[in-house]
Amino acid sequence: MRPTGSPAATRTLTVCVASVGGLLFGYGTGVIAGALPLVTAEYGLSSWVQGAAVSAALLGAALTAPSSGRLADRFGRLPVIGAAAAVYAAGTLASAAAIGTGSLLAGRFLVGLSLGATSFAVPLYISEIAPPARRGALVTLNQLMITIGLLLSYVVAYALEPAGAWRWMMAVGIAPALLLLGGMFLVPESPDWLRSRGHGERAALAAARLGIGTGGGPAVPAQGPAQGPAQGPVRGTGLRLACARAGRRWVVLGLAIAVLVHLTGLNTAIYYAPTILASSGLTSAGGIVGSILVGLCNVAATVVTVLCLDRWGRRPLMIGGLAVMALTALGITAAGLLGHEGAVTALLLCVFITAGAVGPAAVFWVYISEIYPSEARGALMSLATAAHWAADFVVATTFLPLVQHLSLAGTFALYAAVTGASALGLARWMPETRGRPLTTTAPPAIPVRHAD
Repeated sequence: MRPTGSPAATRTLTVCVASVGGLLFGYGTGVIAGALPLVTAEYGLSSWVQGAAVSAALLGAALTAPSSGRLADRFGRLPVIGAAAAVYAAGTLASAAAIGTGSLLAGRFLVGLSLGATSFAVPLYISEIAPPARRGALVTLNQLMITIGLLLSYVVAYALEPAGAWRWMMAVGIAPALLLLGGMFLVPESPDWLRSRGHGERAALAAARLGIGTGGGPAVPAQGPAQGPAQGPVRGTGLRLACARAGRRWVVLGLAIAVLVHLTGLNTAIYYAPTILASSGLTSAGGIVGSILVGLCNVAATVVTVLCLDRWGRRPLMIGGLAVMALTALGITAAGLLGHEGAVTALLLCVFITAGAVGPAAVFWVYISEIYPSEARGALMSLATAAHWAADFVVATTFLPLVQHLSLAGTFALYAAVTGASALGLARWMPETRGRPLTTTAPPAIPVRHAD
């Protein structure tokens, strides 16, 4: 079977279809923000149960991520994404049809099982079909779709909140799941994965359809001297062997960044945006309107990141974003202590989330797709993803109790301290990876002072 159609068109279609996983992810994590006040009013949830309603999906994601790497390495990237879309649809229906708190938590947990797989497999797949010079922009398209999904969840919540229709808020999420599931039949498997499993002919065909080489770089002639010796299939890679291949430095750095993204309070600010704004003096409807403004800022910031990530590099955006987040978190703290909440908190929250979208939220997924060698990439990306969602689960679960004990100002003061320390640490230990081809070896141990 010969490749048909323009490689550029095929690659564009492939990235767009895969990025629907980001839309699914964004809506799945964001819809609870608008539904939570309504569910709380209906079932009388305590602060801990509200945290559980938000974090049930995150717990599912943390549990799925480690096994997703092994499944993606064994069966391929597309089967894992397709299966995750089907599980998401089932979890969405279960959440919408919940008859009590327990069934709602079970449905959200099922949604989380699918999110753990898609959050890892989609950026992995895109990174393997993207040319090195455009990898940052193309992988960040997934992050852009996440922010669009979040914004969509806020808009749907605003439209349905007057009717108290939180079940319909949940049910809307089935649409991107079905779209992603159908799209998996239209796009080729990752050439990099096919070659790693010994399917050289299928890898060459998929690479030709996409107009890339089997390692994610520019296509090379089938008989050209640059092709190098054929590689045999790589049988299952254990986590210990994957860590040995990547090197301790890169494993630790990937895990550290995975955890730090959430210890800043970034995703918590997104999940609880209506609750935060309502507690700062806005009405429930005003909180949702404020969250829509937050969502618009998030989308706009991610568009900027798509355009700039391959030009400016990963390191400046990550460290700069963290620094701005730390300063803004201090501003929210000061506004709370001085009694200037409401609109001031809404504005500062927009800046906080915008800086996070430009920096850690986008850079994390690109960075972990670049620092690991091909044979270890699936296992170590899934490990980093598991740590990512485990940290998110802990922070999301403890947010409302922290606010009760420390106040909103005290909680953001804590986030400011963690975020500032993270910026200083990464300024010391995080090298640049912009433009580096995906290879079978770990990146060289480049001193940070030479990273740029």
